[in-house]
Amino acid sequence: MIRSRWYLVRHAQTSWNGERRIQGSADPPLSARGRQQARCLARYFSGRPIRAIVSSGMQRTQETALAIASTNGHRLQPVIEPDLREIHLGAWEGLTPEEIDARYPGAYDRWRLIPSSTLIPNAERLEIFLQRVRGARERLLATLQAEEAVIVAHGGVIAALLADALCTTYDHCLQHVALDNAGISAVAFEAGRPPSVLWVNATAHLETPVG
Repeated sequence: MIRSRWYLVRHAQTSWNGERRIQGSADPPLSARGRQQARCLARYFSGRPIRAIVSSGMQRTQETALAIASTNGHRLQPVIEPDLREIHLGAWEGLTPEEIDARYPGAYDRWRLIPSSTLIPNAERLEIFLQRVRGARERLLATLQAEEAVIVAHGGVIAALLADALCTTYDHCLQHVALDNAGISAVAFEAGRPPSVLWVNATAHLETPVG
């Protein structure tokens, strides 16, 4: 019997996403396109038996979560889980890939291929990031039993959750899994069994705009 199903939603597009700027712990708001994507997410979840909506404490996830909550018919208030915030990327935050490579030649491509082996000045250590995401997962599993929940988080956080569910590494997941803004992945948790990844990065709900 499935104990809990989580819909892992990457936040909608921000102004920085549109400019290809590294965000990490920076907190730009949703762009006009992002607000449209959030409305598409709200439409997608409006007919589903969602019992909880969880968000990181960052502006971009909270805006996305509030859009989903406002139209799902359950009058849900998003719950904030601070440890679902994105990894802090130190000196790279606010920079484009081209600007990173101008300051740190070849570093961006190395990070995309093997993030665990790439040192970013003043960044959060990857093992600390993964530890806090796992802690958040365990706390939520203890409180979201037998429920369908929307978890609005970040690309790095969702990659970490999927990597554990797929019994692979964070590096490998980032190399092979696309996680688009407002994309939806789903994981089922069953008592006494490993989690099951049901699907990854569904985006068909974004194809028809919401007025």
